[in-house]
Amino acid sequence: PTGGRWSWILGGYFQRNEIDVRIFETAAGFPTDILPQNRRTTTGWFAQSNLNLTERLELQTGARYSTYKVTGRGNVLIGNGIPGFPPGGLPVADLAGSHDDDRVTGKVALNWRPTDRQLLYAFVAKGYKPGGFNSAVSGFAPETVINYELGWKATAADNRVRWQLAAFYNDYSDFQFDVLEPTTGQPGIRNVANGTIQGAEAQVEARFGGLRFDASAAYVDSKLDGLGFVNVRQLPPGTLGAQCPPGVPSMPPLCFDYGPFAMTTGGGPDLYSPKWTWNAGVEYRLPLAGGALTPRLNYSWIGSRYTYIGYSPLTDLLASYGLWSALLGWERDAWLVQAYGRNLADKDYVSGQASASQNEFYGAPREYGLRIRYAF
Repeated sequence: PTGGRWSWILGGYFQRNEIDVRIFETAAGFPTDILPQNRRTTTGWFAQSNLNLTERLELQTGARYSTYKVTGRGNVLIGNGIPGFPPGGLPVADLAGSHDDDRVTGKVALNWRPTDRQLLYAFVAKGYKPGGFNSAVSGFAPETVINYELGWKATAADNRVRWQLAAFYNDYSDFQFDVLEPTTGQPGIRNVANGTIQGAEAQVEARFGGLRFDASAAYVDSKLDGLGFVNVRQLPPGTLGAQCPPGVPSMPPLCFDYGPFAMTTGGGPDLYSPKWTWNAGVEYRLPLAGGALTPRLNYSWIGSRYTYIGYSPLTDLLASYGLWSALLGWERDAWLVQAYGRNLADKDYVSGQASASQNEFYGAPREYGLRIRYAF
């Protein structure tokens, strides 16, 4: 029902995934085959209720019961087709395992409209990410988060100005993090004990005649607990293999001793999470020859952020950067023509990083382009 003071919905969900992965690596001409096969079953039963306590105050409540089960098998094999190795390759890591869990999650929210042009809201919600396994002897627990948020949305000046403000606090338990799993020598997942992500964000947009401007800003303060892990940015290149048994020296790619490369971090911010980001833009629409010409100028800025849990300021930290862009658009009837430029200052900046001083991903240089659109 949706027509009265009270509306609600009930539902159920079922999903079955069969995931067969075939990865064939030939680093330095030596074959490594990674062949996991997983079967996953996910179910969910949910309900939500929206109740208008008054004409301007709404209460939302919801709950969900989720189940998750996964089983897997497979191996990491090396030397397929190389003389001296078994046909099909030599198994060096077992990718088999199983895991199942379930959780109850939910949300409670209040939405209040003190006037027709304002909305204030507050909610608390609990989220859940299932656990799993990396190998037959390595698994990880489910991740849960409780999210608290307050917000205000409003318009003013006959709808010529609108804005929204929000503040949030996310409290994570068993935060799941991507690491190298020594038992397989492959990427895996490990639980960080706890983590918090909190902050605030704001957006504003205004239009007065042909003049329009918009801006947004966000502040995020994140903190993850310490974690023991293998520092992959210090490992030698190539296929290394799974962890060697005690007393057995490293013999890549048969096995490798990851012990000298293990470390424990004291914690730090979430990765790729800058404390500050903001952008602003301005444009002016000029009537012209039965249509309109609109020039626009925009600037965006993103703060420094860490790319790896080693938290080295020398190798794991990306510098902040700001970018200018511009656009000139002409529209008439069904036609729209836009000339644009991005990174107008042709700034060199690194947007991502896969390893220390190697495999850095640079942002695009200065770009110019033209878009033509016809609506019919």
